[in-house]
Amino acid sequence: MKFGGSSVADLTRMREVARRIVDRASTQPVVVVVSAMGKTTNELVAQARALLEPTPHRELDMLLTTGERVAMVLLAIATQALGRPAISLTGSQCGIITDHQHGRARIMEVRPFRILDELAAGNIVIVGGFQGVSYKREVTTLGRGGSDTTAVALAAALGADCEIYSDVDGVYSADPREVEGARRIDELAYEEMQALARAGAKVLHAQAVQLAEERGIAIYARHTQPGITGESVIRKNPAVRSGVHAVTSDTIIHLAIELAAGVAPTHLAALAAALAGLGLRYLRITDTLAAGLLSTTQRSDAPAALERFSRITAGLGGALAAAQIDGELALVSCIGAGLEERPDALTAAIDALAATGVAPRQLHTDTRSLAFVVHRRERLAAVRALHRRFITSA
Repeated sequence: MKFGGSSVADLTRMREVARRIVDRASTQPVVVVVSAMGKTTNELVAQARALLEPTPHRELDMLLTTGERVAMVLLAIATQALGRPAISLTGSQCGIITDHQHGRARIMEVRPFRILDELAAGNIVIVGGFQGVSYKREVTTLGRGGSDTTAVALAAALGADCEIYSDVDGVYSADPREVEGARRIDELAYEEMQALARAGAKVLHAQAVQLAEERGIAIYARHTQPGITGESVIRKNPAVRSGVHAVTSDTIIHLAIELAAGVAPTHLAALAAALAGLGLRYLRITDTLAAGLLSTTQRSDAPAALERFSRITAGLGGALAAAQIDGELALVSCIGAGLEERPDALTAAIDALAATGVAPRQLHTDTRSLAFVVHRRERLAAVRALHRRFITSA
């Protein structure tokens, strides 16, 4: 059972989650993964940046993991207050081994021996999400939404189901807080959920879905409140129709490098390797241009990535003609199935945006998405227009 930050935002909600955990533990062993309370992570990032920008990656990881540690300890105490034995464990204590990439670490291995021992002793195990320990024994974080990845990794290691609880009862065709008429999607394929997560949907983390697919773990996305019974199931090969199934958005920064004429292939190869390390979306490189999109909402290391981009451009010397950073943009994405084989979908999307007065700056397509780069002030209008066209009017 994984609970997000809004589910444990204060002590009242913490007690409600503890009651739900205790109820479940009366019928089967339970492992819980918990995120930091409310907006704790954002507040910690702001404090660090107020002292030094960009914040050193290692120190930021050390700082941010304290949010989950506070939440896991308080939830363990709340559970014990209900008369059930519980123990809190950090990512390192429960055997989550990662690579050495601070801020965006990937789980390499899970050694759940301590968890199994505690379950055998009758304890409810409560794990701080979003964190692990590298092979160099450094504390690492898994990036925004990384508690989902923790939950899936532990489910795979323990042979357990994976239930993700938040303040919405599943995955919707758009953010129901922004779009009237958004509909819950009962079943999604792994690939479609990954596309939604990468495009900005906040219900699940893309790396978690990828890991679930690799390990064959079904994910159940549910509401924290016990009386709300709706859910979305993410699993292999549900029956799906072609077309657009959801619309989501993300705030982004467009990074571009214009190259001087006659740049040597060796320069292009080095540039490609350097930019690939930034984790940009829709990265493209030609003999005259290199460009990609950096998410500002999904990346806690966005300021550090911008600083690395500046170092890359400075290192180009005479090979650089111009560099551009545009931070007033948003990516609005239609997510579905078979979209590259549906030219009518692209035409309909462009017509819907035009009718709303939205002029896309860029267009990116693949079999799962039609993505439009628009000005940030046009983001919500674009989302609503596309949702009306493909979901509520369908």
